[in-house]
Amino acid sequence: MNLQRTKKQGRAPDIVSMIDVIFFLLVFFMVFTTIKTTPLGLDVELPKAVTGNPQASTSFEVLVDKSGAFYVGGKMVTGDELRQQLAQRLQVNPDLFVIVKADKQVRYEHVVAALDHIRGVGGYRLGLAVEQGS
Repeated sequence: MNLQRTKKQGRAPDIVSMIDVIFFLLVFFMVFTTIKTTPLGLDVELPKAVTGNPQASTSFEVLVDKSGAFYVGGKMVTGDELRQQLAQRLQVNPDLFVIVKADKQVRYEHVVAALDHIRGVGGYRLGLAVEQGS
């Protein structure tokens, strides 16, 4: 009896498809980890003006959104809270420049209300924020 030993051909598993999947996962995580999930500010679309100038950092910003709500430092405030915070800042710096950032779709009466609150505590150096454009 003649027994011959046959060698089994050891084939490596086909990893080409696994490389494609791993590459796809790598790209997926690289792209989606760079997306910021928390907004840094409120989404307010400023009107454009050719004559707008950047202002110094010694300012107090009041944001008025579409619904007429006031925001100071990213936090929603009432008119009385706005007056109180601004009065505290004006005691430290009487020449404080107040910037009102109002959405371009906000009703005019809400902007006037913000200006009334500002002037009511002695804030007479003020301006309206715009985007510079042509």
